[in-house]
Amino acid sequence: MLSRLACRLRARVSPLCSVAFKRFSIDSPARRKRVEQEFDRVDINKDGVISREEFYQAYAQTGVTSLVMDLVDRTGSWPTCTVDTSARDIAITMREHKTGFLVVTGTEKDSFDLQGILTEKDVILKALSATSGDMTDVPASKIMTPKNELVTVSASDSVWDLTKIFIDKNIRAAPVLHGEKLVGFVNVRDAVAQLIHDHNEDIVSMNSYIHGSY
Repeated sequence: MLSRLACRLRARVSPLCSVAFKRFSIDSPARRKRVEQEFDRVDINKDGVISREEFYQAYAQTGVTSLVMDLVDRTGSWPTCTVDTSARDIAITMREHKTGFLVVTGTEKDSFDLQGILTEKDVILKALSATSGDMTDVPASKIMTPKNELVTVSASDSVWDLTKIFIDKNIRAAPVLHGEKLVGFVNVRDAVAQLIHDHNEDIVSMNSYIHGSY
């Protein structure tokens, strides 16, 4: 059953839907059945895939109660560098943390002071293509994606609005801000999983009300 479900979930909005449905499918036979039922409900055209339009139609009007802040790990334990960190030290930090990105901050002491984001791609394409000076000395400020160019979300946004941003912008993760401060990151896996969870909770509550459990 799981293999059949995995095949069906190669949807046009997968990796969105497929990731979330797989997450819910591994807990128990009861949850696997709910996943099957949920897929059939959302797949309005019955063509074995879930289009963007079907996804929007299925979840736009449901009882999504969670906010982005409910998904965020606020420990501040992400890898960082400062705006003055050299490309050489950036590469060393990425290797030590076994990560492909760094949060660029204004100071070493404040990991929440987001100034930009750096990726391996930035180091390779920007630092290594420097036309003057020692390319390994290029500072983070010259090769990062600055804060004002990042796709960010607010901690007070709903999970539904967050999911729409992931779909519309075709991204898999985003920094979460509270005011001007970075409070964490969210990814598409957790967002869609929470969206489906909220929807299912809404259905359970409605059924309980209809059948007199309240």
